[in-house]
Amino acid sequence: MLARSRTLLAGLSVFALATVGCSSSSSTGTGPGGSSGGSSGGSSGGSSGGSSGGSSGGSSGSSGGSGSGSGSSSGGATSCAPVNATSSWTNGQSIASNLTIAAGDTVTIDPGATVNVGSGVTITVLGSLSACSTSPAKLSGSSWVGIVVGSGGTLALDGVDITGASAALDVQGGGTAEYDDGTIVSSKQPINVAKGGTLGTKHSTFSGVTGGCSVAGSFTASFLTYEAPAVGPATFDGITTTDPTAQLSVEDSTFTGPGPNGVLHDMLVSNSAAKFHVAYTNISNMHCGFHINGLSEMDVSYVNDDSNAYGFMLYGSGGAGPFTVSYSNLTSNGEDYSTLGQNSPITFDHDHMTDMDSDLGNVVSTTNPQSSMVPGTGPR
Repeated sequence: MLARSRTLLAGLSVFALATVGCSSSSSTGTGPGGSSGGSSGGSSGGSSGGSSGGSSGGSSGSSGGSGSGSGSSSGGATSCAPVNATSSWTNGQSIASNLTIAAGDTVTIDPGATVNVGSGVTITVLGSLSACSTSPAKLSGSSWVGIVVGSGGTLALDGVDITGASAALDVQGGGTAEYDDGTIVSSKQPINVAKGGTLGTKHSTFSGVTGGCSVAGSFTASFLTYEAPAVGPATFDGITTTDPTAQLSVEDSTFTGPGPNGVLHDMLVSNSAAKFHVAYTNISNMHCGFHINGLSEMDVSYVNDDSNAYGFMLYGSGGAGPFTVSYSNLTSNGEDYSTLGQNSPITFDHDHMTDMDSDLGNVVSTTNPQSSMVPGTGPR
């Protein structure tokens, strides 16, 4: 075991064998996947939490749960389970060169530890990297690359801030990641989820981002806060799906841009996707809250989509559907929705909209319009 630990952490100053967790109960070999699965189901109480918990926990840990845990909607790293660790990263440790956590190895980040990452460094996870910290741990550096979760790898970080990484979380096909209760600061690409990859996040913040996120696999978010600076090196979109099999599920989240003509252009964009599910969410100060170029199914409900140039640009929703926007408030937009190109039938139902002078296209229907603000919208 010690030899394997030394091989894993070659070039690092600290080698340790440890069992680390936020609970004093004995370890049962649950693994990071089980911890993630147990906490994923409870955060939002909705379909987002359940699906994230099922995919992250059930597939990754040796005895992972089905996503039916007791996570709290108030945040906080409180539901982590102890982990049998090959080694741990301790406070003040430095990672000076590229590092790979091999398949079969498990590394934990000590609670509250600050780990310094050198410029240009990539951390590749083929085994497991986990953390459970009620006071934030940190992976901190200047212009390091980020974390790549490879095929078969598992990431389960709860209470870890990531600063200075150009591509903070890159989940490849066959990789599984859960990132909760943390802040990704000033990243050019906070997340990338390749086809066949799975990433869930709860109670996390993407702050001061200077580039967009790409999703070709599955991304499930609840209680996510996404903030962009007023100026940046280039204009970018927020979260873009890029594959016909991509799945995007967002609940109880807040997306704030610097204004309709700011550096953050469109927030939720589908160039190609199987499904968009967005509920109980606020989107404001973008060029477009939603920009759809290609999508098979869309379900939007209890959303505040306001102060954008366009609430919805529906420029290619030509899939099988259904496409529904219901019980939502579209207010103070330049236009609430605009259509162009080939779209399947789109229904706006029980919505409050203040600008109906949009390009209606040939497929939009509006039913049960609301004369006043719909109650119960936005994060719960």
